[in-house]
Amino acid sequence: MSNAGPTGLPSATGPLPVRVVGIVRGRDIDAEATVALDDAALVLSWPQAAAWRLGLTGIEGVAVGARTLTAYLRDHDVLELTGDETLRPLALALIGRACQLPELTRGLRGFGAVGTAAPLHDAHDRWFAPLLEARRAVHGVSDPTRHVALMDGVALADLMRQRIAQIAARQVPGDAAEQRALEAAIEDEASPVFAALARLALAGDVVRHGSEETRLADWRRWVDAAQRVFAEADEGWRAVEELLGAGGGSR
Repeated sequence: MSNAGPTGLPSATGPLPVRVVGIVRGRDIDAEATVALDDAALVLSWPQAAAWRLGLTGIEGVAVGARTLTAYLRDHDVLELTGDETLRPLALALIGRACQLPELTRGLRGFGAVGTAAPLHDAHDRWFAPLLEARRAVHGVSDPTRHVALMDGVALADLMRQRIAQIAARQVPGDAAEQRALEAAIEDEASPVFAALARLALAGDVVRHGSEETRLADWRRWVDAAQRVFAEADEGWRAVEELLGAGGGSR
């Protein structure tokens, strides 16, 4: 593995010489090593011992300094790596790889299916629009705090309520009373979605305000909450589609 990129500068993924100080499984560590980053692990290679592969999913937090990388592991284990200024890009690349957002719409049935009536197509697109816009916004972003800001549970709940009001207005135009009744009925069907969005907001607060020591673990719990929002929206759409088809269509 080369230590230089195509320009001759050190690669952001190593290997880089470091001093490693910390504790792992009750064992004190203070040794020279080289560190490298691959797709799934931080790899520490020792002069006279087998390399350690620290899986990215087992790293609960990362603190990045000008010449240091501190990896917080499970069970309160911690390793501080000290090198030169080339260590910082590797640490940032580690966070980026550990925080790759999974595909949130995979496995959703209602997302890609809609009835043939034009009003249902319009309602379908409005229902999913806030979530799809948030998903597009976070595409290519690897900073966990930016993920939380771009897919904010409180903001998404407000947008969902706006879209529900639009759906009701387009389904029963010209009748304010029926619009309000339909809007209330749709919101009732959407209650699990709003509950999931509330949990997403709480998980986001933990990512934003929590410790660096657990930020990656907190982010993974936030991802679980985001996946639940998409799943509940998918289930909710099928209920709304049935509601609209049973008498909530445009007149």
